Amino acid sequence: MIEFRRFYFSIFIAIVITSSTSLSQTNFLPKTIHYELDLRIDYDTEKIFCDCEITISNHTDQPIEQIPILLYRLLTVKSVTDENNRAIPYSQNVISVSGWEKLQVNFIEISLEKKLDPNERRTIKIEYEGYLLGYSETGWRYVKDHINKDFTIIRTDGFGYPIIGYPNDRDMMAIVKERYHYLLNVSVPNGLKLANGGKLVKKMKNGEMTTYTYQSIKPSWRLDMAISDYHLLEKNENSVFYFAEDSAGAENIMLALEKSVNTYSEWFGHLHNYQGFKIIELPEGYGSQADITSILMTADNFTPPYKTTGIYHEISHLWNVIPLDPQPCRVESEGLAQFLQFLLLKKLNNQVNAIEDAAEKYLKRIQTSFKKNPKYRTIPMKDYGIQGMTDYSYTLGMVVFAILYEMVGDNHFNKMIGTFYSKYDKTGATLDDFINICKKEAPIDLTLFLNDWLDTTKAIDDVIEGKTYKEFVHYYKTNK
Repeated sequence: MIEFRRFYFSIFIAIVITSSTSLSQTNFLPKTIHYELDLRIDYDTEKIFCDCEITISNHTDQPIEQIPILLYRLLTVKSVTDENNRAIPYSQNVISVSGWEKLQVNFIEISLEKKLDPNERRTIKIEYEGYLLGYSETGWRYVKDHINKDFTIIRTDGFGYPIIGYPNDRDMMAIVKERYHYLLNVSVPNGLKLANGGKLVKKMKNGEMTTYTYQSIKPSWRLDMAISDYHLLEKNENSVFYFAEDSAGAENIMLALEKSVNTYSEWFGHLHNYQGFKIIELPEGYGSQADITSILMTADNFTPPYKTTGIYHEISHLWNVIPLDPQPCRVESEGLAQFLQFLLLKKLNNQVNAIEDAAEKYLKRIQTSFKKNPKYRTIPMKDYGIQGMTDYSYTLGMVVFAILYEMVGDNHFNKMIGTFYSKYDKTGATLDDFINICKKEAPIDLTLFLNDWLDTTKAIDDVIEGKTYKEFVHYYKTNK
């Protein structure tokens, strides 16, 4: 199974142990509204050259004077200007993140001569250049981002483009809640292709270079750019970028993509403004990841035995809504996706015991882990975001949705998910909003069940004592 959550937990392992220092001004951080990147890659020198425009908005009730920026340690800012090309003062220093001394970033502080007032928007231009060599020495072995003709990747994890924030846990945790549009102009040598989750709006050849222009389809929280001599498989609105030797795997990936979209649409209703989805192959070891409209997928998924669980998991996220809780527990997104991947294995791949086997495996894993960490037994699932325990929102959350599915049946379950998506897709929602939809659409009273699993640790006590998945299902089906 593909570990798509690797980014969330790899990057946050370092961040969570980062102390909040004098750099922290989290309450006065602007939101990113739009990125525009004009990026050129020089493979002879293995450097990137970029002009970046960031449009920011002050959603706080206080004026903002400083704009903090994080870049990769070997990327150097050459200038910062305003919309009228007037210079803006800034400082930059390569620093080690406190508590994670091997992790270094170029920390830039931009000093605004005119404060950014509440509800005001402004565009800042940043010119930078330099090298990418990954972060493998920090323990983030999958962050091998570098410049090479065989394969190049530039993404959020490697800080290959300016990210607004201070190096502290709250600012960095907020990255996954960002939603911005982007426009990319990336120039590469002829023969190479740029793969991105947005819409290709223009491709222009100029001498020995080709410039690809991509525009975001939906507001995104990350920028992923992969460059190689890709082959492209397109069907309807969907695309798979793949390496030449993996054409059969690409066909299988496309089939799984289409099946999952069609199945979820039948269950939960059609997606609003669906404009296709892209899957982009990466070499092994680079870590599979997902964005709003694309998946970065490592090469081992393109070879037999083909794995489809990652696709089933990530495509289900298209029916999620933006979380509005300050520190979301993510049960309603990741727990649901984890359950749905096994439900599709059962329905589409004829693995009749997929759900039960996974639930039993997770319960045993949780039992072992919570016995070693007694504190976990005192924390209800609704607080997993606050307590930094969202890893368990996948596994324990999967068990919750599996039991719920057995309790209410497929029709009512599908209506819960579809109604929640339809009602809150444009506005976002809290966990309480999701719970209220479940209670409203369920044919039975869910009070006991939800209280045991989300609001208290009653169910955790039963897990520790060794209650099996079948026993949980029987208990809640007979105690409605």
